[in-house]
Amino acid sequence: MNKILLFIIFLTVTASGGFAQTKPANQLSFGAEFGFPTGRTASIYGSVVGGSTKLEIPVSSLPLFFTLTSGFSIYMVKLTYTGQASAAAFIDPLEVGGKYYFSKLGYFEGDVGASSEINSNYSATKTALIFAPIIGFSAPTSKHKATIDISLRGDCRVESDGMIAQIAARVAYRFGLK
Repeated sequence: MNKILLFIIFLTVTASGGFAQTKPANQLSFGAEFGFPTGRTASIYGSVVGGSTKLEIPVSSLPLFFTLTSGFSIYMVKLTYTGQASAAAFIDPLEVGGKYYFSKLGYFEGDVGASSEINSNYSATKTALIFAPIIGFSAPTSKHKATIDISLRGDCRVESDGMIAQIAARVAYRFGLK
């Protein structure tokens, strides 16, 4: 048992040694999102498009960042839907979260915030809680001062009569701020 514990500690120290010991710079990214609705909304809406801006602020020399995200999502009605519905648009003025890099490129992130419906024809809750678990990676560009950030997020908007959810891919350009 002690040998296994020692081996786990050795792996943890070795893996964390690959990260820089200095505090990283703040990061800013602008991205486009494309997704598919899940749950009860999948019968009406066929796809989701959107965009977002994310600020990452390092917490310490560890690969841990505090995140602030702002974005929007538009749920597009299926072409085969025969009922009366129009696109549902939501703006997420602020989500806060944390991002942990488990390797030099890969990360886990979790965000929580508020989401506001901006269509006057939508009958559900106008403002609701939103949360998003995220997994992704940041690949360096040829300039090595910026990265292409690619992630997969599950967006869940909690309303009084259920959830509006999507699975979305985000592709963003991420760069450091001085």
